[in-house]
Amino acid sequence: PPSAVLFDDCLGHLVRVHRLMRMPRGNALLVGVGGSGKQSLTRLASYIAGNQCFQITLTKTYNANNLLEDFKPLYRRAGVQGKGVTFMLTDKEIKDEGFLEYINIFLNTGELPNLFPRDEYDAILGEMAGVYTAIHKGSEPTSDQLWTMFIERVRSNLHLSLCFSPVGIKFRTRAQQFPGLINGCTIDWFLPWPEEGLT
Repeated sequence: PPSAVLFDDCLGHLVRVHRLMRMPRGNALLVGVGGSGKQSLTRLASYIAGNQCFQITLTKTYNANNLLEDFKPLYRRAGVQGKGVTFMLTDKEIKDEGFLEYINIFLNTGELPNLFPRDEYDAILGEMAGVYTAIHKGSEPTSDQLWTMFIERVRSNLHLSLCFSPVGIKFRTRAQQFPGLINGCTIDWFLPWPEEGLT
């Protein structure tokens, strides 16, 4: 099985990513060249935080609709069940810049437009009714209150870990086009490994 050597610099990154996975609305933008440990530490930090770690399975036909379909069970786990989820996305998995439009919207509002058709939307409201009444005993919630609570729980429990490389102009361009990547995430720069790590 693969192993990680946890030298001091590596532990520092692990603790930072783990802290974000435990914080409500904690999202990470991990910036470093390939092989610097961004994905490995995201998986380990998620495991320590008790989160399910999800990464898309890229195929030739994977498109924005597939991305939204992948988001649906994560939304339900985070919003209805109230369980932690980490959605890890690398820059190699961005086949279409439109993917980042959805990521940007999620980071800004937590709500992806037209994600659920009417029947799934109603089913979520039905499931959230029990959650709502358990917290607010004796009150009769409206549909808007249930949906607001669902989205708040999604924003608290669904964490993004964006593993990007600073090499080339793509990173700069994406940061300018999609400001949520910067404003909605805590940035952790993976600098060259220290001598201790190389040893």
